Amino acid sequence: MKSSVSLSSFPINKLIIGLLLILLVMGILLNPLVTPPGRDSGIFLYIGSLILKGKMPYVAAWENKGPLIFYINALGLLISGGSRWGIWLLEFLFLLGSAAIGYLTAKKYMGKIPALAGTFFWVNAAAHVLEGGNLSEEYSLLFYFLAAWAFLKSIEEPDKKRFGFIVGVSMGFSILLRPNNIGIHLAIFGTYFLLFLFSKERRLLLERFVLAVVGSLTVLLPVIIYFAAKGSLTEMFKVVILFNMQYSDERTLSGVLNGIQNAVGAIGIGYLLPAPIGFVAVLWSLFRQDGLKTVHGKFLLMIIIGFPIEIILSTLSGRNYLHYFILWVPYIGFLSAYAVYLLWGRLSRTYEKPAEYAVVLILFLVSIFGNLNVWKNYGSTISLVFSSPKPVLEYRIPVADYVQAHTQPSDKVLIWGFRPAVYFMSGREAPASFLPYPLIHVDTPLGYQWGEQFLEQFTATPPVIIVDMVNPEADPIPSLNEEIRKTQKRVLRTAVLAPSLDNFFEYVKTHYTLSDEADGYPVYRLKTTSK
Repeated sequence: MKSSVSLSSFPINKLIIGLLLILLVMGILLNPLVTPPGRDSGIFLYIGSLILKGKMPYVAAWENKGPLIFYINALGLLISGGSRWGIWLLEFLFLLGSAAIGYLTAKKYMGKIPALAGTFFWVNAAAHVLEGGNLSEEYSLLFYFLAAWAFLKSIEEPDKKRFGFIVGVSMGFSILLRPNNIGIHLAIFGTYFLLFLFSKERRLLLERFVLAVVGSLTVLLPVIIYFAAKGSLTEMFKVVILFNMQYSDERTLSGVLNGIQNAVGAIGIGYLLPAPIGFVAVLWSLFRQDGLKTVHGKFLLMIIIGFPIEIILSTLSGRNYLHYFILWVPYIGFLSAYAVYLLWGRLSRTYEKPAEYAVVLILFLVSIFGNLNVWKNYGSTISLVFSSPKPVLEYRIPVADYVQAHTQPSDKVLIWGFRPAVYFMSGREAPASFLPYPLIHVDTPLGYQWGEQFLEQFTATPPVIIVDMVNPEADPIPSLNEEIRKTQKRVLRTAVLAPSLDNFFEYVKTHYTLSDEADGYPVYRLKTTSK
């Protein structure tokens, strides 16, 4: 008997799907050879490098994200010997895991092609709001998709207690990345509650809720104990909890609407349109008779509860940075998959196999030819590996090279203008822990406290050099040059600055002298040191 190999047969089918997911994920990751780290990524890299020196986040360096992002960066730097390629690898694994879990979850009740299409839409939507990557929301995607899968399994197999526990574990890890990153978990709890109200199995649903809470505490408690033992729990609480509550206290309806507008504009209507179509279709299906009695229907209920929650959480601060909208993409993926599922049900009745081959081929071609520059850059990286005995495989900021050449490893340096990647690339440390100084972001006592702390630490261990990297026309930070500061009224009018700023400027004027330029940026040197 002759055996035939088709797309649906075991090895070929899984190999093709896996390769397509790899291409989708690699196509949206920025290559460290040609791209510098963004501002947030730079601070995560710097704190990750400090962790490898035995120092603690929040005490050694201030940043208002959860601790997990710093330890992910520390791990990436550890496995690659200090290279950003280790971070790239972790990003790839996190996103590939997200794509695989999301695909398998959607495939369970919508089929292969809708699941692939949904994955295609969410991955490409994410590409437009990643802002360089290595961000807390990006890593949270894995825990979002894990939570969605575990929720589905907890409904599908109600006797299996581990799935409710996994929901909680995923929430714990997501909280450790950023406390706001719990939209899908709130949606799961909300769905459990609604099912609790209308179900005869109330004890079972209550048990799932308890298991989720226990799972979350299983992750959070060891971290709390560790930071308490290291004497940095109080500072972590002030930075991650109290400050973030104050930071997000400026929410308004107009801020939410502006956030939605920014997200739609950034993602693009082409990748976003299937999601609202799917949203409306889900609502229609749930209102039909017995819509909530199926596993499929309960899962979709969680998705449509979660999307509005996520929109609100991502716009709480009113600042609307594009990476805040990364966590929209799981909902975009599942809702797009449902929209395609409805359409595919009609097409596949007559042209199932030809249509299946055509869709997979189109997704392959778009993934390859839509990212030719990405593949070219990877080709350049591989070429360097084999053409040079000591290749430079990542982008170097010229100021970092200057700092490295003109200071000793033990010297403190200050990069004025908050470009934390320079600290990481130069291997030098800042003189103070509150790196965003003079920006205290919001008008609160905590901000004033950190501003005063900066000045105390700065004057106690004054840096050998200060590089003024402020863009006077765009950055809401006063230049070190007094004449330039007078021209910055427009960009500074909305900035919340530290009250100790005048004292800082006076100290710099007294103890530093303009001595050089680094890549066009003024360099000020401590008067008691020499070049």
